[in-house]
Amino acid sequence: MRVVLDTNILVSGLMSVSSPPAQILNALRAGQIVAVMSEATVAELAQVLRRPAVRRYLTHSAITPDAFLAELRLHADLMIPRPTTTVIRDEQDRPFLDLLATIPPPQYFVTGDKDFEAPHYSGVPVITAAEFARLLRRR
Repeated sequence: MRVVLDTNILVSGLMSVSSPPAQILNALRAGQIVAVMSEATVAELAQVLRRPAVRRYLTHSAITPDAFLAELRLHADLMIPRPTTTVIRDEQDRPFLDLLATIPPPQYFVTGDKDFEAPHYSGVPVITAAEFARLLRRR
């Protein structure tokens, strides 16, 4: 199953061992899902992982940003996004909207970002980490 995972889901998954984002990250590592990403979304994740507060947490967990990014690339389908004109409150989220318009389309967009107000973008359902983790458990 191909899914777009918002940066907040991936970072939250690293900071917990049993939360829904952690379950999603485990499914990604196990090959149950494929992360649909672009160079822009990987760059955003790299930037967030290097923030001092996040980096301190990762250091305590023995995770390095570079190692995680390399691992993630093994489980990702790097796509060239298709530009969209869909209205969004935060234009910095545009790379995710553009990924949702790729062909083949991802099956879900998993996010905790309230700026994504619509239930679908480019026909792709927007769901929370908890909803997606429940879906994974049923498979």
